[in-house]
Amino acid sequence: MATYNGAKYIHEQLQSFVDQTRQPDELIITDDCSTDDTESIVREFAKNAPFKVEFHRNEKNLGYCGNFNAALMKTSGDLVFLSDQDDVWFPEKIEYMTKIAESNSDALAVMNDAELTDGELNSVKLTKLGQMKSAGMGPERFVMGCCAVVRRELLDLCLPIPKAFKAHDNWIIAFADGLDAKVVNSKVLQYYRRHESNESQFIANRTSKVTRYHFFKHSIKTLAGSGNEQRYKLMEQKLVINRLNEILSKSSVKRRNQLEIMFREASNKLDHQRLRLNLRKKRLLTRGPLLMKLLVTGHYRYSRGILSFLRDMLG
Repeated sequence: MATYNGAKYIHEQLQSFVDQTRQPDELIITDDCSTDDTESIVREFAKNAPFKVEFHRNEKNLGYCGNFNAALMKTSGDLVFLSDQDDVWFPEKIEYMTKIAESNSDALAVMNDAELTDGELNSVKLTKLGQMKSAGMGPERFVMGCCAVVRRELLDLCLPIPKAFKAHDNWIIAFADGLDAKVVNSKVLQYYRRHESNESQFIANRTSKVTRYHFFKHSIKTLAGSGNEQRYKLMEQKLVINRLNEILSKSSVKRRNQLEIMFREASNKLDHQRLRLNLRKKRLLTRGPLLMKLLVTGHYRYSRGILSFLRDMLG
């Protein structure tokens, strides 16, 4: 668990760990220089917790991703559950997800669904996977750290997370997806509290019903923005490729083959992103036919299909 000024909600999440039918072996918490009572709440909880609790306060603020990276680097378990500070887990979550992981031995990350609530934990009768489905998104787009349990093997491959990367779960799940080793289970096993301090603004996290129209409108608005997001995606792919270069020679024969496939895909995505950025600089009369060629030859499978094509037509 990574914490930052979480005093308002953290006690409920901590209590939900105690209430598990299969309690955790250890709870590792790193705090990102909170200025509220987060630390005192955790230390008081640790005195009577029926499992080991470690609390570490960062010497300086590391940010959301850096704080989770610090916590993950301190874990020792074969299966590691990621937790936000403001959710509440259902009592059977750890036991159920452990069984799912055991029955999917090749999976490096296993994820469950979550029920969306308001800030007071009142259900809005929607779930994260349900919102994604109604918006037309498949489970391959499901990236949600607080719903994930990851194997030690995956953490050994992808940690530490590069400092320039924005989100810990995007990084971790990218490797699980790249290795075709992610399992998404549709069972709802926790509340996902939505309030003004949430980091994620992903459209499927909204507490009102999302449709394909909402998703399309949101996507067009996002794609019509500046090229900063595109340049960040370019940087993301470079970081993934750099890590793959570091671990390829050290991996097992089985994983090496999978990592080589992931490397080729990441390289193709990088080339695609570079080409898109270069084509945007050209005049529309020149850019249009070239983009049409990319579209009909399937190059946009490396981005977001027709939406990315429309964005590139804007220049």
